[in-house]
Amino acid sequence: MLTEIAKSEYQPGEYIAKRYEVKRALGKGGMGMVYLVVDHKTGEPMALKTIRPEYTTSGYALHRFGREVRTIRKLNHPGIVRIRDAFRYGTLVFYTMDYVEGHSVRELIQERRQLGLGSTVRILALVAHALEHAHNYTIHRDLSPENVMVLADGSIRLLDFGLAKLTDAEPTFTRIGVTLGKHQYISPEQLISSAEVDRRTDIYALGVIFHEMLTGRLPEKGKTITDFVPTLPESCNTFFEKATAKSPHDRFATAEEFRVAIIDLFRDYRREQTEPQAATVPAAETPAAPHPGFWQRLKSWLRPRPRTENRTNT
Repeated sequence: MLTEIAKSEYQPGEYIAKRYEVKRALGKGGMGMVYLVVDHKTGEPMALKTIRPEYTTSGYALHRFGREVRTIRKLNHPGIVRIRDAFRYGTLVFYTMDYVEGHSVRELIQERRQLGLGSTVRILALVAHALEHAHNYTIHRDLSPENVMVLADGSIRLLDFGLAKLTDAEPTFTRIGVTLGKHQYISPEQLISSAEVDRRTDIYALGVIFHEMLTGRLPEKGKTITDFVPTLPESCNTFFEKATAKSPHDRFATAEEFRVAIIDLFRDYRREQTEPQAATVPAAETPAAPHPGFWQRLKSWLRPRPRTENRTNT
């Protein structure tokens, strides 16, 4: 009989479930800790996320957790981190996923303060493309700069996809998530009831991330993006307002619509930059050149695809 007791934190060199050797902590989230581990059955490095004890004491929460893992394993997109498996070992509940090396958007914001329009559009266009695929099966519900990884080749990976649904199990779980600060990215309707939201709640979060990447700060009532960064085009304000509209009916309806709009925004901005009056714009405000091959990859990912019936779970 398995009797391992869940710990709040594990130290390097310790084993989880007598199989996964902890190398170092990768981060801490509302649901638990994430570690870089080595699977001693396969020798592979991977990421392992432990689930907070608050969740493991609820049979309903565990049922939801298992169902979500099964759903997420159906996702097959290069921009979504692949979940390997989920386990219960004694009182410890955890899941394993591919380990990717890169920097979270949160780390990029902390390092650079403001990412610029070019970098913001490139990253969020890829995130939106991953969401287009995922929304056929599930909703993320917990998008934030911490959950978007940018790799050295310019590609992105979404983390923790769909697992935020676990917080629907009991009201106290939702309060735990809110007190951890993620409420800034949560849509108005999700604050009322996570169970009633649709894919447009993820669009709201993308809009907030858009604002934070460009300005280095969260939205403030009565302030626009160009109030913080006057050199950005006014179209950024319009785009942000639509993405974060209070009513989901006033937002972009799909991730595809968001993606097309944000790319058009950047193309219009670049056209304006080629006009003679654009010579007065300081060079420091010109978007950084794309990573070699980035636009080619983006173009191949964004080819028109046949529409499929939406099977979004709520």
